Amino acid sequence: MPRLPCALRFSYDGSAFRGWQRQPGMATVQEEIERALQSCLGKKVTIFGAARTDAGVHAEGQICHFVKEAVDNEAAVDALFFDLRGQLHDSIRLSGAALAHPSFHARSSASGKRYRYKFSWGAKTDPEEKQSFQLGPEAKPDWDRARRALEGLRELAALPGLSSPSTDRRPAPPLTSFTITAEKNGCALDLAGPAFRKHQVRNMAGHLAAVALNLAEPETLSSLAQRTRPWMGACAPPHGLTLLSVTYPRELDPFREGPR
Repeated sequence: MPRLPCALRFSYDGSAFRGWQRQPGMATVQEEIERALQSCLGKKVTIFGAARTDAGVHAEGQICHFVKEAVDNEAAVDALFFDLRGQLHDSIRLSGAALAHPSFHARSSASGKRYRYKFSWGAKTDPEEKQSFQLGPEAKPDWDRARRALEGLRELAALPGLSSPSTDRRPAPPLTSFTITAEKNGCALDLAGPAFRKHQVRNMAGHLAAVALNLAEPETLSSLAQRTRPWMGACAPPHGLTLLSVTYPRELDPFREGPR
């Protein structure tokens, strides 16, 4: 009988880490979770994450999985859930653990991801502004211009020009949904799609800020998205970005029955 993957769901403040992926001599989310798992299970564990968030990027619904014979039934998963929460860095919170389908893989099984990018402007009064792109105390962004820019992406079959250079040369697929919600001194850009390429959301956020501030025209986003050359424009800072959730086909989703 094949060993079942154990899926874990986390939220984290990325400010304390140099991103998700393990890097020698640097604090990363992957390394911290693997350290905590080794402490709980008494053996080395390698985890596989759904998204490789950059340094400073946050998450509300990051998913990872690992396979170990020590965690092969619901009782063992329950015990690990409670033990692991006490071993993690203060910036990381475990919100779910479940045995998954034998073919489940946190990254390759994913059918979609949702991201949010937050902007702020005016006087700095909200403590949450450390997780938003501050456009300046005198800024007066026009988010209707940014909405028009996003509408220009609606009919595109692919978004090859929106990502930064990387080893993954596949063009970004079209978005499945996008919204801009603006209030008095804050704005949230919500994006969902089947897959995202390197820096794609941050690149889009940077250009949309330029459009909102009247530094670029709305139609330029569509023009940039269709280029075959990689992104050469502005890239918004990482601390405004949060991975909200990862979706899977229902038959593979280890958390389809809701939170623990």
